[in-house]
Amino acid sequence: MIILGIGGILSDAASAILVDGQLVAAVEESKLARRGRRNTGLPEESIAMCLDLAGVRPDQVDCVSVVRPIPAAQESGLHLNLRSRFPKSRMALIDHHRAHAASAFYASPFEESTVLVLDRHGDFRCGSRWHAAEGQLLRLEKELYSPDSLGEIYGRVTELLGFNANADEHKVQWLGAAGEDR
Repeated sequence: MIILGIGGILSDAASAILVDGQLVAAVEESKLARRGRRNTGLPEESIAMCLDLAGVRPDQVDCVSVVRPIPAAQESGLHLNLRSRFPKSRMALIDHHRAHAASAFYASPFEESTVLVLDRHGDFRCGSRWHAAEGQLLRLEKELYSPDSLGEIYGRVTELLGFNANADEHKVQWLGAAGEDR
């Protein structure tokens, strides 16, 4: 089975391809397009690169999985666009936090886990706790909603340090791990 995953349509767009459960390609749109992280549509260059790297034609894709949130005004047009480009594919719309939890658990070596997802406000949620076990669907145990967001605090700390919130949090993360004491 070949699955094309598309995420971050509103910001930090990216694509990935799995072939028979194995990740074959994953590319962020901003790394190819050389423009800001805000996005207004499909990550066209990322999709093309993933297909190329995987050696997959659009008519070979079995499922196109899109992570919410997506622009409400584009929802039906997006579906029709994807349906015409990937005519033999099923379409799946995936919850934002479930996608985070799945990417953490299924890439891990664990047979069973509690997965904690913390972000700024994906789908109005800023936190969720999941139970994950091999061979079972992820089970949501608890969720937190904006404005109780650790991600928002992290963004404010990023600004306090002189970086741009919603863009440079990764720099603060790397400074924490490998920065100097100044």
